[in-house]
Amino acid sequence: MLNWILIYFVVYAGLLGTITLVGYFLQRQKESKRICEEAGIDLSELVVIIPFRNEEKRLYVLLESISNSVLHPKRYVFVDDHSTDNSCSFIKERLNDSIPYQIISLEEGVEGKKLAIRKGIEFSESEYVLGWDADCSFSRDYFTQLKSLPAADLYVMPAVMLAEREFEHLYEVDLLLVNAANCGVAGLLRPIMASGANMLYKRSAFKQYDQYSTHAHMPSGDDIYLLRDFRRAKAKVHLVTDRTLAVFTETPQSFSEFIHQRLRWIAKTGDVKDHLSTSLAMLQGLLTIGFVILMILTIFQQEWKWASVVFIVKSVIDLLFFLPFFNRMGRMRSWLYIPIYELLFPFYTLMIVMMMYTFKPTWKGRKLERNF
Repeated sequence: MLNWILIYFVVYAGLLGTITLVGYFLQRQKESKRICEEAGIDLSELVVIIPFRNEEKRLYVLLESISNSVLHPKRYVFVDDHSTDNSCSFIKERLNDSIPYQIISLEEGVEGKKLAIRKGIEFSESEYVLGWDADCSFSRDYFTQLKSLPAADLYVMPAVMLAEREFEHLYEVDLLLVNAANCGVAGLLRPIMASGANMLYKRSAFKQYDQYSTHAHMPSGDDIYLLRDFRRAKAKVHLVTDRTLAVFTETPQSFSEFIHQRLRWIAKTGDVKDHLSTSLAMLQGLLTIGFVILMILTIFQQEWKWASVVFIVKSVIDLLFFLPFFNRMGRMRSWLYIPIYELLFPFYTLMIVMMMYTFKPTWKGRKLERNF
């Protein structure tokens, strides 16, 4: 048993360390070098697009952040996706006339976040477009820091969930671990995921590389498809880990909402067919299976000492290797939940796999295509 445990942890530590430590520091190196380049973001040539649908109860934090921001872009464009609540009047009540903003609406028969974004781009006579979600908040120095970014076609920037209740830290950890892996892979090779809650790109590049017709069947997921389109066009894509340039949003408010969200992400990720992302997901699956097998064997053989060793060693490796990224994002409280998350992860994964083919997630009250 000891030999198998040693083999597993040598492989596990080697692979995880390469991605989360070596990759992380390579990514930080890339970002440090870019700081020396000529700044490429002129705020007078930046429009922020914010699609929304029935977000009256969640818009407050975003509007508060906009009001408190030190600097502003050329314009904030709010795109109403057929809201039936008081979202529009709420925006008008909360933003004063000194803030440059505009509210536009999708036409009858036109719906969805993707078309809302494209409608906003039509109204954005600017060099750069920044996409946000309607329920996010950001630092008052966000735009000040944004000005220092070097020129690129697409920027993948941080989107961080903030837990309010203790159990919500597990939801937060789930996303942070994925983002940590994405950061490491970007350092080694390239980003494999992005969040539409915080994406910046050149308007001309979007119009040139956008392949909307290939994913029009998916009501959500403009972020990962946009990353794919820019990657295929060999455009200049920069991943950013600066916490000042992060946006923050609340975690799912229930387990059901969490599952819906994860099934949506899996659906669009599978539809993108990124071989690098798929290979890493398979590798993660194999490592998880190996961990489960070791735990089952040691428990069934009543080798409680070795079962404890397997769990403790894996927890220590995970905590050490993910520490730099969690610290960079300022999420050290959630970092402490990694051992609990890793213990629950096999059961959570099994549930997701079972539901992938039996449960159809929804988004904004609309059915989501299943493309697993």
